[in-house]
Amino acid sequence: MATEKDIVSPPDMEDGQETRVVSKHNTADADANADIDSTVATSSGQEETAQIDIEAQTQPQPPTSALAMSRTISQKPYTAFSNRAKWFIVIMTSMASFFSPLSGQIYFPVLPILSDNYHLSSSLINISITTYMIFQGITPSFMGTFSDASGRRPGYILAFAIYTGANIGLALQNSYAALLVLRCLQSAGSSGTIAFGYGVIADVATTAERGKFFGPMAAGVLTAPALGPTIGGLLTQYLGWRAVFWFLTIISGGFLTIYIICMPETHRKIVDDGSIVPHQRWRQSLVQYLAARRRLKKMSATDREEYRRAQLELAERQQGSKLRFPNPLGSFVILTHPDAFCLILYTGVTMFSNLVAMTTTPTVYPKLYGMDELQVGLCFLPLGVAATIGALVNGRLLDWNYGRIARQLGLKIDRKRGDDLLQFPIERARLQCVFFSQALQVAVFLPYGWALEKHASLAVPLVLQFIMGFCLVVSSNSVSTLLSDIYPSKVSTASAASNLVRCLLGAVGAAVVDNMLTSLGVGWSFVLVGLLLAAATGFLWVEMTWGMGWRQKRWLKERGEREEKQAEQAEREDKGQQQQRQHQAEQAKQAEKEEREKEQQQQRQAEQAEREEKGQQEQQQQ
Repeated sequence: MATEKDIVSPPDMEDGQETRVVSKHNTADADANADIDSTVATSSGQEETAQIDIEAQTQPQPPTSALAMSRTISQKPYTAFSNRAKWFIVIMTSMASFFSPLSGQIYFPVLPILSDNYHLSSSLINISITTYMIFQGITPSFMGTFSDASGRRPGYILAFAIYTGANIGLALQNSYAALLVLRCLQSAGSSGTIAFGYGVIADVATTAERGKFFGPMAAGVLTAPALGPTIGGLLTQYLGWRAVFWFLTIISGGFLTIYIICMPETHRKIVDDGSIVPHQRWRQSLVQYLAARRRLKKMSATDREEYRRAQLELAERQQGSKLRFPNPLGSFVILTHPDAFCLILYTGVTMFSNLVAMTTTPTVYPKLYGMDELQVGLCFLPLGVAATIGALVNGRLLDWNYGRIARQLGLKIDRKRGDDLLQFPIERARLQCVFFSQALQVAVFLPYGWALEKHASLAVPLVLQFIMGFCLVVSSNSVSTLLSDIYPSKVSTASAASNLVRCLLGAVGAAVVDNMLTSLGVGWSFVLVGLLLAAATGFLWVEMTWGMGWRQKRWLKERGEREEKQAEQAEREDKGQQQQRQHQAEQAKQAEKEEREKEQQQQRQAEQAEREEKGQQEQQQQ
């Protein structure tokens, strides 16, 4: 049984390792979470912890028994959140990630009206799209590192406050300059939510079950672009263009309110496995705060006193989790790692291809099939439906393949406490499913343009779009899950780096598609895109071949740096203790000296008093 002083040091945490202070009153904190109805977790009530042998884990020897994968980060469960609470967190995260792509696509039906209102050319009004995508790529580099450093709740609240304010401004603005500025703010507020989402899911889900939780979030991200044009077309046609931004204001403001009231902090450096209520009240959700107060009132005086002591110990750890100014360099540093670079560049190419296909739809379909704006918006639905189906199917497939490879290697996985992935081929587990979908995606892109150019039946390109959406979500979800696996302590930062490359290449795709269609024609344009996708498969092969070695080398280097910092910290503490003991010894000597001087002074005073008394006696005798 661990004592209150026991700590556990996970192998995959960054510098300033996650320190778990274990107390029997952690269960009280977890019970506070349990009272948050369907919104916050119920604690597992676990009191057992054990200290892991880190040095044994750092030996890069292949596992030889089923015990290898059972050597986990901690003996207690990876998360104290119940399954119902985890699904609530995933649903809230998926809804938050829905806003960024929705805001980008719901805007398209408004463009012709704004162009007429402000008397602008198409090229000038399209600048509002370009600036939106630029900020969509750059902002997560700031917001993702902010979330990793300061917590998930502050990041989400700040992002949605900016986003909601920008939507109000967009609904009220009457100038082109205000439109550009507010679109940039809208993008800055919404784009960080995707990077946050991957971090939140990694906080509450082990590697073995992460796929099924990433699936719904990926579905939200890829379904929004399909629903956005339809929603925007309906609102614009029946209520006017300002209704689009009022609609975004209402749903984002409502979501922010629910988030503040119900959503708990999940960052493992702040709440550990979720059993610890954050010491700072502003980090707690309203429901969590009220539940914690009720739980505290039910405690006995002894339990309450021990609870207070445990809270004070936790407060010392949480003092290092203050709000920090975001550092965007973390995302660029991740791009210098070869394994991350291969994965992120592959996702960038897939996003480029997807943006070319989606940008072509509102341009080509009205000319070929005589559609209005609403009908064109409905043509995006097959892509969205396929993305939803693909995300749910692929999530389960990722978890199944993870378990299959573990069984092939004779390894035992732990879905409750998590596994040490140092010697596990996680790259193979995540990417094996991608190669088939990648081949199918290439096979669909090659004839897609020719189907349009030859005026094929509308069902043909829509079916091809459905297959595109399915394959896109399988590949992007698998790669995003792998990124969270290989950067367990910097999930949001890694997602921000991926988002940066995706959005920049997507902006390139949106910018060049018109010239490409004009110079090459629709058929050959998509042949070119298909060949580019085929070439990007090489990045996956490189990652499958050398990715595990690169990851092991980086993890061992980071672990060595952490141990070195811990040794330096211990040395500083030893020196501090020695200086303190020396200072105490000097104080003791000084006190002893002062005591002697005091005794001497008292003795002199006594002698003086005795002489004065004798003098008085002599005077009396005379």
